[in-house]
Amino acid sequence: MRKTLINEKFTFLLAFLLIYAIAAPFFERFITSNLFINISFSAVMLSAVFTVSQKKSSLIITLLLVLPALLIIWMKFFFVTPQILYAAAVSQALFNAYMVFIIIYYIFESRLVTRDIISAALIAYLFIGLFMTDLYLLVELIYPGSFSIPHEVLLADPSTFRYFSFVTLTTLGYGDISPISSQARSLSVLEAFIGQIYLAVLIARLVGLKAAGSVQENK
Repeated sequence: MRKTLINEKFTFLLAFLLIYAIAAPFFERFITSNLFINISFSAVMLSAVFTVSQKKSSLIITLLLVLPALLIIWMKFFFVTPQILYAAAVSQALFNAYMVFIIIYYIFESRLVTRDIISAALIAYLFIGLFMTDLYLLVELIYPGSFSIPHEVLLADPSTFRYFSFVTLTTLGYGDISPISSQARSLSVLEAFIGQIYLAVLIARLVGLKAAGSVQENK
């Protein structure tokens, strides 16, 4: 059982990420959206700790990022101030950025394409979107009015930034929310660029690993 959990560590993290990123609106009748988001993101963070627990150095760094972030997001649930919003955005951005780094490193260190590697690739993509979500929130806090939706409405529902981030990352561009300030526009261009480059490089890497594995099997 323990071996199965270790081998499927990225699969579990992917499941929690998808629940956090997608499922919240469907549970609003049973639990408040903010509470669900806090619980699901806490599950993401704890799952991330388990995912990197095989390496002591990675575990220590992850814990140092997770513990303050957990404290701040639950403080934000009970009372919201500009200082707490800043702290939440920064702490989550650091956590998300580190997860992108460590997971991409894991992918490029691997020599075989497994289900867990594919899960890891999807996770890194989702964490990129979450990282940019935090940057958009910081931009709106520092430069109010950076988006076409009013400042007060965005701060009342920060999940809008997550929606905008993934729409930008996938280059869908529905147009229902747009960047207005030069800072927000620059981040939007950067995210769209990263999204396309990531997919191109990732697919090349996975195809290369699969080809290398096929060659080894035929020897």
